[in-house]
Amino acid sequence: MKDKDGKVLRLEERLPLLLRMTVRLCKKYQHDLIAKRIIPQLIASVGSVGANYQEATAAMSKKDFIKCLKIARKEARESLIWFEGLSELAEDADKDVGDLSQEIKEVSYILTSIITKAES
Repeated sequence: MKDKDGKVLRLEERLPLLLRMTVRLCKKYQHDLIAKRIIPQLIASVGSVGANYQEATAAMSKKDFIKCLKIARKEARESLIWFEGLSELAEDADKDVGDLSQEIKEVSYILTSIITKAES
């Protein structure tokens, strides 16, 4: 994810922005009956990515750091499933769903990279 000047944002900047963008996206579908099940799960899992990353940055040990990152990665992967559901609801017509889904994939890859380096 990049800022307005095209500069790539750091993960601690990307995660709150990702959550805010997800909330904005979900507001479009909040009145849809099916979305009433998808939206809370999606917002919870995306928010949990950022929360667990923040917890990892304050970890007291390497083991705790890695554990928190793995939870964040697990939540990112769960978010993909909920984005798929929202994509189906939007009938693939909403570009924001695809963009945010791609962003959460990138976050998952970044977390995997950090975990791999921390474990070695």
